[in-house]
Amino acid sequence: MSDTIFIAIDPGVNGGICWRVAGKTTAMRMPPTDFDTANLLVDLSKKAPIATIYIELPPLFAGKNIPGSAIGKLMLNYGVCYGAAVASGMKIHPVRPPMWQKAHPVGTKGEQTTTQWKNKLKARACELFPDLPVTLATADALLILDAGLRGAIN
Repeated sequence: MSDTIFIAIDPGVNGGICWRVAGKTTAMRMPPTDFDTANLLVDLSKKAPIATIYIELPPLFAGKNIPGSAIGKLMLNYGVCYGAAVASGMKIHPVRPPMWQKAHPVGTKGEQTTTQWKNKLKARACELFPDLPVTLATADALLILDAGLRGAIN
């Protein structure tokens, strides 16, 4: 058993979760239900005596390009993940998107479409995790994990 498990979560509507324990990284889409999400985090917390979680914070302002339904789901997922992490005794690192994105040499979204930006982030995650099947759902979580493991955030 490893001493620490590191978990990273992109709690968005199409988000993902990944973890590293004993040198092995695993990534998946966010589980389909709140119950599944909480159970997964509880199970992961039992894989090592120390659990550290990096979780992306929801934006402070939604803006006109993000529908309220997406923000609602993001906030709900964040709350479920945060609550499960607290209940499991994890060390929690909430992370704003600009902080973890700054840790990767991909620039900023700028004038790119969301699709172009997400594909750029996915390409970076593929570079860092060539042995994993990186998807658009798991790319942000993997980049958050990488930034956390390198000490580039919190």
